Amino acid sequence: MIKNWKKNTFYISIMQLTLLIVNFFLITIISREYGAEIYGEYASSKSLSVLIGTAIVMSLALVVTKALAKNSEDSKLLFVNSYYIIIRNFFITLLILFPVTLLFQRDFSMTALFLMGFVFNELIHVALAFFQSRGDFVTSSKQIFARTLLYGIGAWIIVLQGFSIIFLIVFQVFILFLFFIIAHVSIPKNEKIFKTTSTPNVKTNLQKSGKKMVLTTFSSALISELDIVLLGLFYSGSVLGVLAWSRRILEIIFQLLAASLDILFPELSKANEKSEVNSIRSKLLKVFLASFLIPIIYFIFKDFGNTIFISLLGEEFDMVSEYTYQILFCIPLMVWSRINIIFSRALNFEINLTKTIIFGAALSYVTYFVMHTIGNNPAVLSIIISQVLIAGLTTYSFRRSYG
Repeated sequence: MIKNWKKNTFYISIMQLTLLIVNFFLITIISREYGAEIYGEYASSKSLSVLIGTAIVMSLALVVTKALAKNSEDSKLLFVNSYYIIIRNFFITLLILFPVTLLFQRDFSMTALFLMGFVFNELIHVALAFFQSRGDFVTSSKQIFARTLLYGIGAWIIVLQGFSIIFLIVFQVFILFLFFIIAHVSIPKNEKIFKTTSTPNVKTNLQKSGKKMVLTTFSSALISELDIVLLGLFYSGSVLGVLAWSRRILEIIFQLLAASLDILFPELSKANEKSEVNSIRSKLLKVFLASFLIPIIYFIFKDFGNTIFISLLGEEFDMVSEYTYQILFCIPLMVWSRINIIFSRALNFEINLTKTIIFGAALSYVTYFVMHTIGNNPAVLSIIISQVLIAGLTTYSFRRSYG
């Protein structure tokens, strides 16, 4: 299992490295051309859409992956029925999206488009579950690699041509829709059946499993996106853009590390022996410890980083490097939280973990409110304290559940 993990990690790392580079490039040109204020709204609206989208897609890509890995008798019916449930939930959510964006003080158009893109992205991963359940991460990595490059190049052209930020998001949605079609067509014809009307049991089972699986996926999304959503509640204008930029750098680097952890999920789902689970967990402790090198290295070269950020983004973003070197120390905490989530998800401890993280999210809001009231470097300290709380709570939850 560990041998296959190392092999697939290579392909996943290449794909994630491409994502990191393209996303860094994209937020750079958006910030440079549109300014910190528009980027702040862009980032906050996207984070809100991720939280909403995570809830409505019900983690069906993971449900399908798990079912296929166990050779479910309904495997050929899983794809189309999953598509149906996700698209249906999307249209239902549109009915309440406006008051939600009003509550969180976000732009409705941006959030709705980002949500649509998130839905198409989940549909892509449902289709790619066919390959990932068989341990084939090469096919999915190639498709994601091609999609990322196409999106990056297209976005660069759109921004330089002076189109609005909305047009850029529409282009992203179109690319995701296109690659959903490609991913679905890639599944061998004899492995899928286009049938939904007479398969109520399949839908019921998918929704039942999805409601359970989405708990930990939503918990993971909270860890990644909650900070930017909360920042959007307490800050606005160019300040929000600068803070969101720093937090997004943390997220990009974290996702690069997290991708190599996520591919353990299918194998962990098959684990029966406690000794095997503990062995894998002890090996992942090395990943946690190694992740401390990232903030340490950046701290050493933070002055050089400041020069680079100002050159790339302009004087408006002169505080990005200062904020970044501090909040990068959250990476080990986020890595450990992700490990706890993966293990809890695979070992069916989703409910306990989700209760714990939702409680942590509530504490995070209180932390932001208190720190903002005090006013002593409130944003950075709020982010750090929030991640400390969640890492500690997820560890407590896993140990209590697994013993």
